[in-house]
Amino acid sequence: MPLRPDPLPQDAAQLSRIILSLDAENADLKARVAFLEGQLFGPKSEKMTAIDPTQATLELGDLSDIPEAANDDVAPVAEGPRQERRSPSRNIGRLPKHLPRYEELIEPESKICPCCSFELHCIGTDISEALDIVPAVVRVKRTIRPRYACRACESVIVQAPAPARMMDGGMVTTAFAAHIAVSKFAWHLPLHRQAQMLASCGVIIDRGTLGAWVTRLRDEQVGPPPQASWPGPERRGSIPRRADWR
Repeated sequence: MPLRPDPLPQDAAQLSRIILSLDAENADLKARVAFLEGQLFGPKSEKMTAIDPTQATLELGDLSDIPEAANDDVAPVAEGPRQERRSPSRNIGRLPKHLPRYEELIEPESKICPCCSFELHCIGTDISEALDIVPAVVRVKRTIRPRYACRACESVIVQAPAPARMMDGGMVTTAFAAHIAVSKFAWHLPLHRQAQMLASCGVIIDRGTLGAWVTRLRDEQVGPPPQASWPGPERRGSIPRRADWR
């Protein structure tokens, strides 16, 4: 059962004192609630404003008569020259020396002096370098082997032997097949993407043909991969162990 409040007194003066006391207590509680809400939800700049300035002041008296303690262990900090901020280094004029260079000579339109009409002579040059790239060029290599015969006896025909290829009888050179294999396995460029790149150059080759060339290149130069012999029919249906592979 809920508790019943104490019976109120009948004296008007006593009731007035009780009301004033409750009002003061209510005002104090409201101030505390406002302070706690400011500490929890207010900005950091407003949290320090609630501190009484008189409480933050520590009276230590006159400190002018206290001698300063000497500290010989601490060396004075010498203020040196302030280091300037370095600008970011750029790779200008430091192109690799092993790259081949080609020159583009740009001459003026006229080498005749516009003032006196005498011929101008070179007094210096300005040279600048820029990194350039040559896109991949798909070309056809034609191997020509002339045959020579003797007109006197007409019994001898001489011809140079055909150069050795990594893929005998193929329609691509060794460099082309190696480029396809390296692009696939070293640079992770799939065959269908390489087929699209060749198509952009006007060469239509199916990705299955590219895969056949890579497989043939592997079989003729490295050899086919070893095939593991699986268990016999009596072991079918179960997962073979590594010891069963030969």
